[in-house]
Amino acid sequence: MQDLLLYCTNGLLLGVIYALSALGVSLVVGIMNVINFSHGELYVLAGYFSALFARALGLPVPVAALCAVLLVFLFGLLVERTLIRNTYGNDMASLIITFVLSIVLQNAYLLIFGPYPQKPPNWVDGSTHLFGLFYYGNQRLAALGVGAAVIVGLFVVVKKTWFGKTVRAVAQDREMAAMVGVNPDGVNMFSFALGCALAAAAGVILAPIFPVTPTVSVGVSLTAFIVVVLGGMGSLGGCVIGGLILGLVQNLGSAYVSSGYKHFFGFFILLLVLTVRPTGLFGRKQL
Repeated sequence: MQDLLLYCTNGLLLGVIYALSALGVSLVVGIMNVINFSHGELYVLAGYFSALFARALGLPVPVAALCAVLLVFLFGLLVERTLIRNTYGNDMASLIITFVLSIVLQNAYLLIFGPYPQKPPNWVDGSTHLFGLFYYGNQRLAALGVGAAVIVGLFVVVKKTWFGKTVRAVAQDREMAAMVGVNPDGVNMFSFALGCALAAAAGVILAPIFPVTPTVSVGVSLTAFIVVVLGGMGSLGGCVIGGLILGLVQNLGSAYVSSGYKHFFGFFILLLVLTVRPTGLFGRKQL
């Protein structure tokens, strides 16, 4: 029982981070119909920035993390304006551009930071006795809490704010939204940058636990895409449920079978769900 609760807690932590990262993909796909292949590289970039700001510049770890997310957000604005905007209506062109960008960023990381793992300092030290059964690291608990808070904050923004209403309006009918005064290009640019920032948030939250390397990005992107398809294209709630399911399945499978089959478990649960529901758990065409 003790081991099961420990594995489930680890799975819940990974599930929250998977969901947070996948929400960035789902947001961009649902609004802009753009598949961002460089999503994982933005996760890694934020992890590198967070480590650099905290260790080299001596910034407090929370400040370093926030600065890293902000810089990736600004980078997302730049990418959308210079690379993505001219490809609207041509899905293949945007896919190729983001794929090339991912390769460029991977090689840039390798050149600048080398192949060695990098990690920022822990936010908190020590451990907490959970359920009276086992000790669990406070850094992991903090990551779980912050990740969940960011997800809740995103849902509040999308569902309750003026920006969220404009985002949903553009996703449902771009031309009609423009007729009532919404600037679709501005919404697209901000939405793309927000998707990048969500990847960055996942990176800075998890980097103190799992150090980043240039090649980590491949697994991050793959997992995010699996979660989006598992939960259902365009469904933000589906991303959260899909992320939690994937995190629990992977962690329990790694613990009781073998960690070597970690990605197999993800693909297996995806195929199982798609066999029953081809649109995913909560698939729908609109946000």
